Amino acid sequence: MPKTFSADVELYLKMNGSRYELGHLGPGFALLAEQESVGEGIGEIEMIIDGKATRLEIRVTAPPSAESRRFEFESASSE
Repeated sequence: MPKTFSADVELYLKMNGSRYELGHLGPGFALLAEQESVGEGIGEIEMIIDGKATRLEIRVTAPPSAESRRFEFESASSE
């Protein structure tokens, strides 16, 4: 009998004192869950998987346009 695996996953962008829910996270890009105005600059991607948080400091390099929820980012960590 095959096993089914699932996890409780929450994704957020924290930027300029606001927290935005993400609908999708990919390599170098993400989709906001709702249309929001987010500018370029330094922020943080927060991934919470089964209650365990992981954070990545990022730089938004291409904010979402008026027609899109997609934005592009790169790592802002010095590592």
